[in-house]
Amino acid sequence: MLTRRTALIFTDADKANAASAVKEQLSDLGLTVIMIDEMELYADAFKDFLEKVFGIPANLEKRLAIRRERKIRSLTDVTPVSSNLFKPTDPYKRMENILNRYTPEVVVTIGFGAFKEAVAVRDKQSASFKVIAYIDDFALNRQLINTYMDGYVASNMQIKTTLVNAGIPEDDVKLASIAVGKRFFTAPAAGEARSTLKIPAEKRTLLVQCSGVGDYKEYFAAAAGFGPDITTVCYCGENRAAYYAALEAGLLAYNEGTSAALLYAAADAVMTPPESYYAAAALATGKILALTAARDRMEKMNAEFLAPYSEDAAEAYKAENFVRAFLKGEISSKHFSVPASGVGNAVAELAGIN
Repeated sequence: MLTRRTALIFTDADKANAASAVKEQLSDLGLTVIMIDEMELYADAFKDFLEKVFGIPANLEKRLAIRRERKIRSLTDVTPVSSNLFKPTDPYKRMENILNRYTPEVVVTIGFGAFKEAVAVRDKQSASFKVIAYIDDFALNRQLINTYMDGYVASNMQIKTTLVNAGIPEDDVKLASIAVGKRFFTAPAAGEARSTLKIPAEKRTLLVQCSGVGDYKEYFAAAAGFGPDITTVCYCGENRAAYYAALEAGLLAYNEGTSAALLYAAADAVMTPPESYYAAAALATGKILALTAARDRMEKMNAEFLAPYSEDAAEAYKAENFVRAFLKGEISSKHFSVPASGVGNAVAELAGIN
């Protein structure tokens, strides 16, 4: 019986959009792609049961893993000591079980929680699969540097240079444009999208992307202040606080039941935190991009890189100035050069997959 080649993607909830876009690209290459929440390496099923069913905060391992990841994200400029030592602890044993179950050709890691375990199990077993890290930001968190990785996929030369200077062989770093879901490129034209959303076709339309952490009230107020001159739509995803705050401000609010790609299609401009996925989607679809305040060190680094290609809306008065200039037609989208290769092709090249 013939079996299809398999790729595993380890990610977390914050990187789910990026992982889904990479899955699309690898699937197009004929791979069976399985996405795994990296917290599976730390979670305990019985403790989860106690916590979810009885409300007992028993899942200490998972909470510690989340705390550990937050700490790592705060050390963006610190390069850790590389290690591929297999440790007889639950995360490493669970990684070993997962890899033995799926026997992948390539493991793609997005984020922090899996790459150390993956390279350790690979070397313990002398396995043939490759471990590739996809850097899904416009800047590099140096905590992701590990000389035992088989390769890195980076979005720009600045990241590649930092990796090479840290000891990663130059041939093991491939450049690729940040992966964005196909739905953003197959969405209807602006007029059709606005008709579907039942919003005025003739008005300039601003999308406030507010699905992540935060209440965004100052940005809602900045847009609401221009009243009937503009149509402001807010993609709130699962952020219920932002959803109700947008409605209170008199704006059009949409939750996860509406496609973000449809809202992007309807918009002339996108105002978003410097979170790489939604910023990349705006640039890739030719929208005017304005960046609200960074919520952590990584987003601050993204904003610094994106400054030449975006407008500054990091404070309420700056957001108002942006909207005013946008309405006057004084701002246009800016050209953003991206590597020609997609993430899927770069991963395949690094992994030796034909």
